[in-house]
Amino acid sequence: MKVFVTGGTGAIGGHAVPALLAAGHAVTALARSPEKAAELFERGTEPVRVSIFDRAGLAEVMAGHAAVVNLATAIPPMSWFMRGRAWRDNDRIRTEGSATIVDAAIDAGVDRVLQESVSMLYPDRGAEWIDESVPIDRYPMARGNLAAEANVHRFSRCRWNRHRVAVRLVLRAGRYP
Repeated sequence: MKVFVTGGTGAIGGHAVPALLAAGHAVTALARSPEKAAELFERGTEPVRVSIFDRAGLAEVMAGHAAVVNLATAIPPMSWFMRGRAWRDNDRIRTEGSATIVDAAIDAGVDRVLQESVSMLYPDRGAEWIDESVPIDRYPMARGNLAAEANVHRFSRCRWNRHRVAVRLVLRAGRYP
């Protein structure tokens, strides 16, 4: 499968990209600098330089990919962790960036988008299992994560509607898969 990855040199991407390659996938990954591009290329990944805020540019490089894995973040260092302004870049990446990534994936006809998230959005349930049906805690520092999850849900609804329309057109034409 051809997979496009954002955040491919980050804390999670540094593990996800090699795992995707080892599983036999062709990986294209976004690089923010020539050094990061060289690092990705050395791993066997096709690096591309485009902003996660550039919808047309992203759609162009996503074309032909079966999946997009969005791992882009800007987590502040622990010494700044509790300062609200330390999260501005991360919040922008999770809100505007994830929206642009989803829009570009829709434009490019990508079938799947995976969004990295965090479990701390959910309330403490003790020994009870937590799954996606458990309501999340809404607190100010979670705004970016909630936006990223909402964007990928929007992608899922859009892709579902596209597939449903395509199936309806095939059935109406009398051709059955």
